[in-house]
Amino acid sequence: MPEQPHKFRKYVLGLVVLGALGRLLMTLPPLDRPGDPSYLQMAQDILRFNFHAWGDRTPLYPLVVAMCGLNLPVIWVAQSILGITASLMIFDMAYRRTRHGLLSFVVGLVCSLIPEVIIFEGGVMAETLTSFLLVTSVWLFTRWDGVREDNIRKSLALGSIVALAGLTRPLMICLVPVYYCFLIPVWPPAKMQRREGLRTTFFFALPICVFILGWCGFNYFNSGYFTPTTRAGQQLMDQVDPYVELAPDRFAMLRDAWIQSRQRSTHTPDEIEDVYYRGALPEVERQTGKTESQVSHEFASLALYLEIHHPLLCLRRAELGWIEFWGEPSSEEVEWRQGGKARLTEFAMAMANLLVREIKGAFLLLALLSIPCALFRVKAFSRHEHLIFAVALMVSVCAAFTEFGSNRRFCVPFYMLIVYTVLTRGSIWITATSSEGVRAHF
Repeated sequence: MPEQPHKFRKYVLGLVVLGALGRLLMTLPPLDRPGDPSYLQMAQDILRFNFHAWGDRTPLYPLVVAMCGLNLPVIWVAQSILGITASLMIFDMAYRRTRHGLLSFVVGLVCSLIPEVIIFEGGVMAETLTSFLLVTSVWLFTRWDGVREDNIRKSLALGSIVALAGLTRPLMICLVPVYYCFLIPVWPPAKMQRREGLRTTFFFALPICVFILGWCGFNYFNSGYFTPTTRAGQQLMDQVDPYVELAPDRFAMLRDAWIQSRQRSTHTPDEIEDVYYRGALPEVERQTGKTESQVSHEFASLALYLEIHHPLLCLRRAELGWIEFWGEPSSEEVEWRQGGKARLTEFAMAMANLLVREIKGAFLLLALLSIPCALFRVKAFSRHEHLIFAVALMVSVCAAFTEFGSNRRFCVPFYMLIVYTVLTRGSIWITATSSEGVRAHF
């Protein structure tokens, strides 16, 4: 926590109390809570020591669910604790950035009470744990950046957190090169070959190799595929769904099974995975007698073929997914209520979602502006802000090219970092402008 902790005890206590109170108010009456039965199934397998069907999901979040005894209220409490703890780290980062206690408290409280974040805390989904790990990684980086002591511990800690994030959601594996480039200056290359650079590289890579490559190795012996998840086929097929008819005849069985399943389905873009699980997958399994992992691998090959041979269509689909990641309104949000009346809680959540969407837009503008600043070495943003921009942009681009249908949900783990960055950057600019105005006046 910040220096002179006795001065900030009331802020920490306020964040804990108001964060808990806000979660109680927003979940009473009960809200529609998202959930994925595959996490519960894998958690049950953990409790039964039944590992033969593993590989569909990465193991960390199901392990947390199993530790909660598959009890939904306990899962909600545990995830709420993670959310409140992340808000305390946001408060600490904001204070170190602004040196203003009350402002930092407001930033932490706003991050703690984001409605969409709280909704996911009440469901069996990996968003809360992923958000906690992302905030923890940035918090550790801000505390240790520039400190030459404890370089080994810093590298091990960051490598472990990034590896655990990858074992929570495979998409986060793409953050490994981002954190590595911020740990070790990659230009000029000679710096990477120094003893300190080699030591940092080793201790950063060690937990990643142990956790991520170890999990992939387990999947290889379990299913025959060296991969963090066997869901790649479904995810990539969602991406190429609009132009799957262009697949050549050597993929005829897979192509026809997908098209027939799509014609029978009444899926929406957010439920496109039903085409795979309720139609195409069981049909191909029936015709070939192959396992789910083998069929997923074949669908992944079909999707990769289409993306390689039809790059413009792939880019167009990725563009739509990238826009959705950054806040395209859902169908429920653009519908008009009958009678035009809404309850107070619905109105408050609608306004909060509107504000979060606007803040995401401001963050995206700042992130895009930071690219030329980084290229031309203009010191308009701090090193920590560049890290947050790089992390969010990397994940948004990778999500756009690898998955479709839930891209907006993939942005939820970044909400706290997005709000923190926009509010602290805005306050710094306002303070600087005010100070310049005062100096000019006198």
